[in-house]
Amino acid sequence: MTDGLGISRSNAGNANAPRTVYQSEGVREVQSRAQFLEQGQTPQERAGLTRLDRLLDAGAPLDTNAPRGFYLNIRV
Repeated sequence: MTDGLGISRSNAGNANAPRTVYQSEGVREVQSRAQFLEQGQTPQERAGLTRLDRLLDAGAPLDTNAPRGFYLNIRV
């Protein structure tokens, strides 16, 4: 049974070729560094992230006058 569509094999190899996504040099550098750096979190950092997640999940806007580190205080 045919539906009238012809299949050409001339470009069949290109159909499975991986697509290249444009990324700026900065993005590539950050991703490269992130793969090789040790990503350890202290218990304080985990607790801060959990607290921030709770605040964001509440849906209330964060106070823009809060001092630096009030919502999340981590070492980078």
